[in-house]
Amino acid sequence: MNRSCLEAHLTSAGRTRRCVRARTHEGAHMDEYGDTWAPPAQVLAELTSRWGRTHKIAWTGRFWLATHHHPRAPWRSQIEPTPEQLESRLRAHYGMPPGPPAERTKRRRDVP
Repeated sequence: MNRSCLEAHLTSAGRTRRCVRARTHEGAHMDEYGDTWAPPAQVLAELTSRWGRTHKIAWTGRFWLATHHHPRAPWRSQIEPTPEQLESRLRAHYGMPPGPPAERTKRRRDVP
């Protein structure tokens, strides 16, 4: 018996859709209407790479959450049903994303 994946996501209207592909499938999830979405871990990595410098991004299993690192920032938290809506809201409040977090580099002293 081939069991379905059953990974769920919310539509932009907040309706739950479940993946109907086999539990062991690879790649994008797909609902009964043929709409596809990327695995949450992949989306989380992409959002974090764009917004990680200013926000902590999280997937609750149902909603996407962005919390600004600065405690007194306006619109400190954003909660949306889809990653597209979350990113749209962040762009509306903060403009273009600042990019990936800066890598720390060790300063090397030149020894004469």
